[in-house]
Amino acid sequence: MVLTKIRDVQRLPHLAALKHRDYRFTWTANMFSGAAMWTFIVAVSWLILQKSDRSGDVGIVTFASMIPFLLVSPIAGLMADRFDRRRIAWFTFIANGSVTAVVTTLVIIDAITLWHLVILTFVSGSMRSMQEPAMASLIPNQVPQEDLLNAITLNAATRHGARFFGLLVASPLLAIPFIGVSGVLVLSVVCQVAGTIFISLVRTRSTGDALAQSGLLRSMVDGLVYIYSNRMISIFILLVAFHCALVMSNDSILPVFSRNELGAVDGSILGYMVMGFGAGSLIGTVIMAGVRDDRRKGQWLMWTGIISGLTPILLAFSPNAVAAIPVCALMGAAQSTFMALTTTYVQTIAPDRLRGRISSLYILHAGGIMAFANLGYGFTADVFSSPPILYVTAILFLGFLSAFGITLPDLRRVYRTGRAVA
Repeated sequence: MVLTKIRDVQRLPHLAALKHRDYRFTWTANMFSGAAMWTFIVAVSWLILQKSDRSGDVGIVTFASMIPFLLVSPIAGLMADRFDRRRIAWFTFIANGSVTAVVTTLVIIDAITLWHLVILTFVSGSMRSMQEPAMASLIPNQVPQEDLLNAITLNAATRHGARFFGLLVASPLLAIPFIGVSGVLVLSVVCQVAGTIFISLVRTRSTGDALAQSGLLRSMVDGLVYIYSNRMISIFILLVAFHCALVMSNDSILPVFSRNELGAVDGSILGYMVMGFGAGSLIGTVIMAGVRDDRRKGQWLMWTGIISGLTPILLAFSPNAVAAIPVCALMGAAQSTFMALTTTYVQTIAPDRLRGRISSLYILHAGGIMAFANLGYGFTADVFSSPPILYVTAILFLGFLSAFGITLPDLRRVYRTGRAVA
């Protein structure tokens, strides 16, 4: 009876990819890993603000965690095309669990410093920059073409929706004095261990064709040349770069925004805001996973871009947490769906032999830009305040999005037909 009900659920169009065994384990591993990441981020961000009272310090640690996506991603993409992608993912899960355990121990014994966090989050970010292209390149080999959009969208749901499930438990814990940050970090370790167990159950073996004799530099150049010579992929990369720089780089300012603008006295309000992002992300991407009509995909790309630009303005003028949390949910829905759609278009156009390198370069543009944006926004919030950062950058993004729609006929065609031609 139970197995029959599970099979009935898997037949739903929104969950079609989950009927494939290895994808199901990969999806579950990503969910636990995402929960570990977001509980870690919230706990560490609040800890830094508590200890230093400077948003700039939060920006430094956020920068350290994201800059590997700029420095390591090209090599990580090459590794994903040369070595077994499943083994790379397994190694990164173990390494991230070890880093989280070290941070947790240092916090519990009250020996943690800013520079401990900078070094350890850099290592963790390096592992995640290796994990992302490996997982992104592995998934297209676990499902047939007709389920690929569904698989990528559901994978995005784990990455973003894990904010909801992880923070659903973590946020109340942050408000309990004898649990607080250290207890949430223990929860992060447990989630990462669970993810490692599930990724170890995956059997799919997948590599690209980056041959050893072609050399590191030549292999990376091949990926860059393909991206920038392919007009459609370069348009999506450009969209993602502006989207990440102007409306997604809020990690360094949300802690001080929750304290100064929403009256937070502990990390729970920050946790609930991130949980709101996660809830919206989960709902948005699951709905998007059931969309099969190409034209609707194009329309969703256009409207989620517009909403991604409008919601930070609403957040900037939210008078309290009750108003801010639903806005965060709408932000999460729009941003995650927009990113899932651009990822799907890029993965659909890219040949499998280059998927690792193209995925890593996509991540490089997103994560690398977000690293510098978070660093700058963190220090800017110490000089001014966080609301102007939210609404000024959002207005800039809406301006760029309008300009792209007017000047790029290929993008207008995607909006109109939902089809991206290489």
